Amino acid sequence: MKVAFASINGKHLDCHFGQCPSFSIFDFSEQGYKWLESRSVFGLPVDAEEQERIGQRIQIIWDCKLLFANNIGNYATEKVMRAGIMLLKPESGAEVIPQLEKMQQMMKERPPLWLAKALRRSEEEANIANTRRGKGVQFGKS
Repeated sequence: MKVAFASINGKHLDCHFGQCPSFSIFDFSEQGYKWLESRSVFGLPVDAEEQERIGQRIQIIWDCKLLFANNIGNYATEKVMRAGIMLLKPESGAEVIPQLEKMQQMMKERPPLWLAKALRRSEEEANIANTRRGKGVQFGKS
């Protein structure tokens, strides 16, 4: 499953979701984790409306199941959750890698319900996508 971290430098949770210029994206599974990419917010003026700022950020992380952000407003929280992204709010300035390592440790012991649910949803969506790809339409044969 993909996990997003609201981070300017990619190492710490160091910005408010609504003003964060970039998100570090990791792939996380029971076997481990790896950094995939940094996704940046482009094109909106600094004085853009809150709805536009939040909407653009949700579009950037749409395929992630978890979002780590040290600060997020009520409106953004509602929109993130409606998009099917689970929100986690560790302490401000927390490091990204230790958050992933904590989740790995949870998986080895007894995963909390929220983590098990997020992984299960991610696996189900991957299975659906694979099934749809396997049912392609054949052309040219009758």
